[in-house]
Order: sequence, then structure tokens, then C-alpha cells
Amino acid sequence: MRQGLILTGLGIAVWAVATLFFRLFGHWVLSAPGDAHFGSSLFLLELLTLLVLIGLALAVRLKWFPQRGSAVKFGYAGAAVGLLLDAVSIWRRDAVFPDFSEGQHQAFAIWMTSGYALMLLVPAIVDRLVRVRPDQTTEIEDLPETEAMKGERPDADVDFDRTT
Repeated sequence: MRQGLILTGLGIAVWAVATLFFRLFGHWVLSAPGDAHFGSSLFLLELLTLLVLIGLALAVRLKWFPQRGSAVKFGYAGAAVGLLLDAVSIWRRDAVFPDFSEGQHQAFAIWMTSGYALMLLVPAIVDRLVRVRPDQTTEIEDLPETEAMKGERPDADVDFDRTT
């Protein structure tokens, strides 16, 4: 329950920072579809989004909640909360983004849609790539055994039938 609330709060914070960024700088960084700089501005915005999401997913998985699946939960919670809040932002777009032209509203919607695809994919990939440490697993039998570990087991290579 606590983890879900924290991840939902983190999703709200991500949405708030992104919305504030576009409210303050959106008229400078968003080009309308069809403009000469539309592709490059969208690419750079998506690249920035990708880097931020990798950093957040790594922080969730490695620092705050090290168990497997926590980054995926962050992605789901962030996407669910963000989509609900962005639905209101798009509905009330003239109040939320008063300086945008119609083309910039459309560019924002394009960025937002692909950004939520990244929000679902990136944490899942990060969660899959981060290895589980032995102290994070409940079943030690699931871990691969190395040659060095074989000699550490008390029952390894012991012949109980031999008499001396």
C-alpha cells in the first residue's frame, strides 16, 4: 500500500513537472506539425523524456524499491495518473496552455502520446535489465551456482560412505 502511494505520488510529480515545463517553455520548444523544425523538436523532446524516464526508473528500482517489478509498477502508476490528468489538461487546454497555437496543441498531444508509450516501456525494460542481488531474492535455489560457490556448501563433495 505504501509503495503504491509513493509511486502514485511520483507519477503525479512527473506529470506536474512536465506540465509546468510545457506551460513555461512550450511556446518555444513545440513546433506545429508541418513546420520545418517539427521533427527535430519532437525528437529532442522525446530524447529528453527517455533520459528522464531511464533515470527515474533506475532510481525507483535501485534506490527506493529494489525488489523486481517496482519500476514496472512506477510506469503503470505514472501512466495511469498522468493520462487521467492530461485528459483534463487537453480538455481545458486554453486555460492550461494559453500561449499555444492550435499546431502547438497538436504537437503537445503527439509528444504526450509517445511519452506515455515510453512511460510504459522504459521502466519495464529497466526492470528487466537490472539484475537481482542475492540478498533481494527469497529463493536462493533459483540463483545459478558458480564453481567457487560449490566448495562453500558443507555437503558439496563429501562422501559419507567412506570410512577412515
